[in-house]
Amino acid sequence: MGDRSLSDASSFIRDVGSCCSSILFGSDTVVVGSKEGVIKSWSIETGEQILELELDGPISDLAVSGEVIYASCSSNLVAIKISTGEVLWSSQLEGSSDSVAIWDGFVWALSSVYEIDISDYTESTLWKFNSQGELIERWSFAEKGWHMGVNNGIEIGIGRPSCGFIKVGRDGILNYHSLAVASPVTIGCDGAETIMFGLSDGSICNSEGDLCGKGSGLVTSIISIDDGWASGDRNGRIIWGEEEIELGSEVLSLGIAPNGVDLWVQTWEDKSRFLSISPGGVYSHIFEHPDRIVVCDFEEGGLVFGDQTGKVFLVEERYENRFDRGDMESGRREGERNLLMERLRRLRE
Repeated sequence: MGDRSLSDASSFIRDVGSCCSSILFGSDTVVVGSKEGVIKSWSIETGEQILELELDGPISDLAVSGEVIYASCSSNLVAIKISTGEVLWSSQLEGSSDSVAIWDGFVWALSSVYEIDISDYTESTLWKFNSQGELIERWSFAEKGWHMGVNNGIEIGIGRPSCGFIKVGRDGILNYHSLAVASPVTIGCDGAETIMFGLSDGSICNSEGDLCGKGSGLVTSIISIDDGWASGDRNGRIIWGEEEIELGSEVLSLGIAPNGVDLWVQTWEDKSRFLSISPGGVYSHIFEHPDRIVVCDFEEGGLVFGDQTGKVFLVEERYENRFDRGDMESGRREGERNLLMERLRRLRE
């Protein structure tokens, strides 16, 4: 039997028309933004499209609060009514609009300015808006912010020259904090009690001041999970709890498998490969995809992937038995399942 594909694994496949750039996976909704500025959402249960809207791209980040989607797009922060697609308000930021988060009843946006002459970022700004789009306050700092998270305040992992992270709490004061390692932040994720930062030298640090692990290269993916965190780097090293696994290929993204137990890893070497790692560190190749996976999100029972061509793939727990290793000996049974899945996808389109 030949290699299985991501398409065969998916309960539905959709398209946003250009490279996926942001993704949100909720209890019954998938929301995806593209580099060209398209935002689309679909019902997980029916596969029906809920929302389609075109803004100035790229869509860098998305956040949801109640019935409103907030989108970082081009140089703007935009509030959109989910049910109708109506733009409730739009505010222009300075430079590129990078991230958006909801905390303490306010909408927080992060923007950055890139100077072509020196080929580097020269300034970032944190913006605080109320839900009506009125600017409450703003703070500027010299470093590029690479991850904005919420941890009893807004915490932003930063690059050179300072490295470390900055924090703004309810007092409205911006404070700088160092990390356990003085290396630029490249990525981050929000944990239950702290924010985890991945650094360019492979270090994993939390915002409590601890060095939590060390990869073999620039950290490219990090996720928070119930019992801690997992990370992957450019050289293919996975750190997950007590396990360190060498895969040898750049890690694109990570997610918890639909069974809620295993870690799914997407790597890149001429094509995207999907690996499943058990809690004991044993891994196996489960399927592949010809294009690069650029965004991924997961919730209990499923994962959503977006690729560089704009395709969106939903993989759900209810179909995970299709990857049971016991089915490997039966090409006929795999073919029957593929045919059934294709029929299900057509019914949901």
